[in-house]
Amino acid sequence: MAGCAPLRAYAVMEGEDPVAVLSDLELLLRLTEPARSATALFAYAEPAQRRIVLAGAGHAPPLVVGDRRTEFVETSLSAPLGMLTCWEAPSVELSPAPGETVLLYTDGLLRRTGDATDRAFARLHAAAASVPGADRSDPGAVADHVLRTLLPEGLDPAVEGRTWSCSRPASREDSAWGRARVPGPPE
Repeated sequence: MAGCAPLRAYAVMEGEDPVAVLSDLELLLRLTEPARSATALFAYAEPAQRRIVLAGAGHAPPLVVGDRRTEFVETSLSAPLGMLTCWEAPSVELSPAPGETVLLYTDGLLRRTGDATDRAFARLHAAAASVPGADRSDPGAVADHVLRTLLPEGLDPAVEGRTWSCSRPASREDSAWGRARVPGPPE
């Protein structure tokens, strides 16, 4: 699939239903590139309500970092898009506390550690848990600290500085990184 256009179109058509968006995307993948599979995570956020609804297809779970917690979001296990006759998985609702950062990342980031998957997840969690308290309310500082801790040698120059990706990766080891800060109550 080329870029984000199909994802954006399905997001507009389906509104706030991440499961419907991924189901439509799975059908498109099956019709246009039947030999391929893809992991995906789609989230619909309502920042004013501090509500995020997400669905994943074989994708690594988001990580929530805040003053009182650093934890992976409990998402349902599901196969990547294109792997099953009919993809379906329940959505998960997340209500981050004010000031928490939700980190989204690809499995490519975990692979870059060179560790086995369970060890890479543990290192990612430890890196996020070690974010200094003063930096926890700044999504950029959280992401920078986690990346520096997890990958002290840095990212591939082709990936460096990219914080969000919605395009075909340049390689199987491509990493994408997203972050969002949950606003506090209006003043």
